[in-house]
Amino acid sequence: MLRHYRVAESDMLTRARRSLGISANEFEALRFLMQQRDHAARPHALIQHLGISSASVTTMIDKLERTGRIERHVVAGDRRAVSVAATELAKREMRATFGALDELMEDVAEQLSPSELRHIEAFLEAVTDAVEGSVAA
Repeated sequence: MLRHYRVAESDMLTRARRSLGISANEFEALRFLMQQRDHAARPHALIQHLGISSASVTTMIDKLERTGRIERHVVAGDRRAVSVAATELAKREMRATFGALDELMEDVAEQLSPSELRHIEAFLEAVTDAVEGSVAA
């Protein structure tokens, strides 16, 4: 059942990113930035998160900057270092995407009884604990 949900969620996010005209890596980079303090990170963090080369991250950053979704900033105290930050445009786009997903989930949750919600919550916590405790192959 969770596999079916993950496929449906993935399909929905693919449709969302295609409507924005961005690649999967660009979408994931914006998603990553949205999770960071100040919605910003250094390019090396994107390299590690996405598992792609420095050249690929530079190309991606250039494109996202051209489309107004990120801005480069000099890191205070080290003018050779740069961080990239999500712009207001990117923040709006990502909030709209994930807000729609949250709204769909809330609509479904409203149709469930408190008892059903407690059971689902317990199940999801147990699955999360199991996954977090597992060793990746």
